[in-house]
Amino acid sequence: MSAVWGPARALSGGPVHHVLRRRLSLHPALYLPLARWKSGHTVLDRDTRLVIDGFTRSAGTFAAIAFQLAQDDHVRVAHHMHAAAALVAAARRGVPTLVTVRAPEPTIVSAMVREPGIPAREWLRTYVAFYERIAPYRSAFVIGTFEEVTRDLGALIDAVNERFGTGFARFEHSEENVRTVFRLIDERAAGPPWQPHLNRFISGLISAGEYLRITQPFREADGGRPPPVPEHRVQRPSPEREAGKEEARRRYRAPGLAGLRRRAEAAYRAVAGHGASRRGAGAEWEG
Repeated sequence: MSAVWGPARALSGGPVHHVLRRRLSLHPALYLPLARWKSGHTVLDRDTRLVIDGFTRSAGTFAAIAFQLAQDDHVRVAHHMHAAAALVAAARRGVPTLVTVRAPEPTIVSAMVREPGIPAREWLRTYVAFYERIAPYRSAFVIGTFEEVTRDLGALIDAVNERFGTGFARFEHSEENVRTVFRLIDERAAGPPWQPHLNRFISGLISAGEYLRITQPFREADGGRPPPVPEHRVQRPSPEREAGKEEARRRYRAPGLAGLRRRAEAAYRAVAGHGASRRGAGAEWEG
């Protein structure tokens, strides 16, 4: 599986593996040991001070990177698990948690562009399974819609501090700060030689300043040019991606999937809360 599926890359493959991963990702006792074996520091453990996560393509990368930039410290964050099991475990343990959410159509269309081998029906089933699994634990989380995360993450960090009694620094959405976040998102998507250091930064094993110092020799060796981002991993609009989205949207809206779409919308509203159908439904980039 690609990075979309976070720690479960050991289960890489097509629809059969997608279904297997979906089933495992609902149960903490099954999922967490496998995830820790595969991805270590990105996964919830006893040192985790904050969980920032959600379904894939829901601005989790923006939230995690922006949060760590604001701290410039060693705040241990679990991230990019994209598994309901991890959020259920965090709720049961009382770990401060920010869940990023996004309405089903833009989420699944984006996922289909990135993972074209997975049919819309399976993405819908996975989306429903994720949201229905975490809905009973909603009160244990701070919920941030796609739009809220990308426009005012600072307010969500304030909400985390108020809800859990933490003292995390807020992220300010200045042009410079947002530009830095997008640069690091692009770096992560490109998979440069220094990506392990970027993952350590997002997990809070090194600070933002340490990350920049450690990776400076890599950048200088390449003449300061950013690594190219493969088209299927680009997180911003492009003509090729837009064409792919139109085809994915057509398949998502197939008449035979109407029942699953209604169930996905209901599951989203149950987690996101009042007004969810109007918030975070779309955006100019992918998370």
